[in-house]
Amino acid sequence: MPVLRTKRYLRVKLDMVGRCQLRCIMCHFAHPQFQENPATMGRVLLEKVASEVFPIAHDVVLSSSAEPLLAPELPRALELCREYEVPSFHFSTNAINLTKGIIEKCIDVQMPLLTISIDGGTKGTFESIRKPMKWAKMMSRFDRVREIREEHHSRFPIVSATTVLMRRTIREMPTLVRIMADKGVEQMNFVHMGVIGGLGVEDESLLNEPKISNEILAECKELCDELGIQATMPLPFPENFDGSIDGEGQITDAARADEGGGDALGAVEEGEVPFDTFSVSEFMNHKNKEFLLSVPEKEHHNRRCYFPWFYVHVNPDGTVFPCGSWFEFSTFGDFRTQSFREIWTGDAFKQLRHEHVAMKHRDVCANCTVANMGRPDVLASFSHRAKVKREWSGRKNGAGT
Repeated sequence: MPVLRTKRYLRVKLDMVGRCQLRCIMCHFAHPQFQENPATMGRVLLEKVASEVFPIAHDVVLSSSAEPLLAPELPRALELCREYEVPSFHFSTNAINLTKGIIEKCIDVQMPLLTISIDGGTKGTFESIRKPMKWAKMMSRFDRVREIREEHHSRFPIVSATTVLMRRTIREMPTLVRIMADKGVEQMNFVHMGVIGGLGVEDESLLNEPKISNEILAECKELCDELGIQATMPLPFPENFDGSIDGEGQITDAARADEGGGDALGAVEEGEVPFDTFSVSEFMNHKNKEFLLSVPEKEHHNRRCYFPWFYVHVNPDGTVFPCGSWFEFSTFGDFRTQSFREIWTGDAFKQLRHEHVAMKHRDVCANCTVANMGRPDVLASFSHRAKVKREWSGRKNGAGT
């Protein structure tokens, strides 16, 4: 069992609010049963969390599953990252509230990276997904960041763009790459859509068009290299992957892993890789790098996910999840009543680590979305994230103040 170490080994994701202005078609916020977390993290709780985890964090992400620019304490969180000398800190935003003031705060603390989410390469496609955001407004946000950086003669923050891959966007990806290059974007992250049951987006999954996905992403990688954009992309679908679940090409509403097509994390052993695709070690090295986990490349991995050892997700009410796709919604601790040491060495984390070492995954892990640690050659990675409702117990406003 790991103990608290003094070196920076931890990746921290911190949601200070549980709200978003958009209702993107593939997002849990658009689900009719989803309940927003009404809590807003106050300064006292924020500073407690920061004092305990920022000194041992190599990377802090001030957003995970909500919109960080709605958090009143975001400027203070940025200051704390700088005060604790966190090597890498950043946030991902829909850019609606990306004001001159917050951009200047990012410049003031020299935040290394700012990520803006954008889906589709045309006005029509973008606005059909990211409702009710408008294409022209989104384009103006990229221009605003570049103009203010130039005004302050600042290299930082570097601008990154994250885009969700789906059937209605995949053919526009080369166009989007060119637009992003024109807007001064230096990094792009391409992520497969994870299906949430009840949203009616099953047909949008590129599970349905693996060959087209591979071809266009290969084209985009060449284009990014040509234009000087650093690209992070999913590993390709295997050549003979038929994209079917239960033999009918349907994405199932999998309550259990064996109903969704295997175990998304542990379906294969070295030397027994299906579809003549990438090895376990190749996949793990790729995913650990993609998620900035402090794990060196290895020729052999004795687990299929390192999140329980290198990652913590903090909700706005101070509760803790072990990863950003914890659709089981069981909490692993609470910063309002516990120290990080108590949480990190507590029974919940111990049990999860034991499950991963023993390769006996609970359903939320065995059905891990392909957008996270689920392999693109394991059908369970494409099953529904069916559970999206949770009763929030945190205080509605000023949690932890």
